[in-house]
Amino acid sequence: MALANEAEITQAVQAQYEAFPYPPVPYDRPFEGFSSLGSYILAQYARTRTLQKPSGARFLVAGCGTGWEVHGIAASNPGYGAVVGIDLSRPALEIAQKRIKYHGLRNCSVHYGDLMDPSTWPEGSFDMISSYGVIHHTADPVKALRNLASRLAPEGVMALMLYNRSGRWHLYRIRRALELLGITPPATPEKIEFVRQLLKAAHPSSMLARHAKAHEEYYLPDENIVDNFFHANDIPFDIGEIPDLLAQAGLEFIDVAPYLDYWNAKPLIAATHPEFHRRYEALARIDQLRVIEYLEPLYHTQNLFWCCHQGKKLANWDPFTAEFFRSSRWQLNPLFLQHGQVRYWDQKIPLSDLLGKVDPAQIVTQKMDIFWPIARIPGKMIASSRHQVVELLLPLANQARSGSEILDQHAERAEHVLHLFQQWEADRLVLRVAS
Repeated sequence: MALANEAEITQAVQAQYEAFPYPPVPYDRPFEGFSSLGSYILAQYARTRTLQKPSGARFLVAGCGTGWEVHGIAASNPGYGAVVGIDLSRPALEIAQKRIKYHGLRNCSVHYGDLMDPSTWPEGSFDMISSYGVIHHTADPVKALRNLASRLAPEGVMALMLYNRSGRWHLYRIRRALELLGITPPATPEKIEFVRQLLKAAHPSSMLARHAKAHEEYYLPDENIVDNFFHANDIPFDIGEIPDLLAQAGLEFIDVAPYLDYWNAKPLIAATHPEFHRRYEALARIDQLRVIEYLEPLYHTQNLFWCCHQGKKLANWDPFTAEFFRSSRWQLNPLFLQHGQVRYWDQKIPLSDLLGKVDPAQIVTQKMDIFWPIARIPGKMIASSRHQVVELLLPLANQARSGSEILDQHAERAEHVLHLFQQWEADRLVLRVAS
């Protein structure tokens, strides 16, 4: 792309976000829970299949806007070294600075920076780079990715969100209709009001009305209407295009991040069709994702995924066999310990309470369900028992144990225990620890 076009697009995007700072999240709003996409632990586990904690790690938020993602990265990575945000919009950065100060976020800072020009960024490399909904707004996504890759530590991970083309199909058609009606970028108060009235006036049975209803709360702030209907530059990608896009920047696709039921075949196709699931499981990961996108093209509006430098991803995960489990050491995911919950009788408590406030010996019920935000099952509730929680999981809270020791301790039900740990690793309740 010619430099003049690149400069013009960058200036147009900058002008939009200076007029409409994004995201429009009040700076005093607390960040609850954690970001699965922005978790260093989850991303590195997907890359290496070993637990790596974020202690001392340096993070870059590329396109931090009003600082909501800076807050999310800080909240999701306890023990981090520093979180540095960069953005083109100075009004957005002012809000981000207020957010950092209000919440007392340690070692967090934001600076003016252009993704197309690394000389405008703070110096140094980063152990994790996060860019949520930014790359697809740049004049040249490959150049932006190359710039980010140049600052990614050799063993680092990158967390990205890029718009999904098929999932946003209807939104793009609404934009084309608006263009024919003369409602084109840049946004003005009159044009924003036109879109609001259009959504309100849609016939209740129409696709337009369903879109309006699904995004009713989202479209309350002007900034969100502008971002969806009047953006200066927007380049979406189908999931199958992403590995090639990354390769042009010297990067390698790792996997999608666990979020809601995104990219999960089990809720989409029932177990009553076992042949589908057999064929699906035999596919390469990217082809599995393509199958889901083809079968449910309007569901995935965003591609949330991790990547790393080429050649830095573990080629293949070893099958979860008894030998693999025995030869490995296992520990509770620190995020699960911090954010997981258990329910017994009519009480739902943080899992961490079982290590302090609540005496597990006083819990006599045998049913103890687990609630975990990134579990792959609908509802995020894992049916469990007191024995599983207290006797198998809690001993892994503070130190790793070998699989051999665990199976020997529960020899009478070793096959069942092995199956449990296989599922728990898949849901990231337990993680393998490097020897």
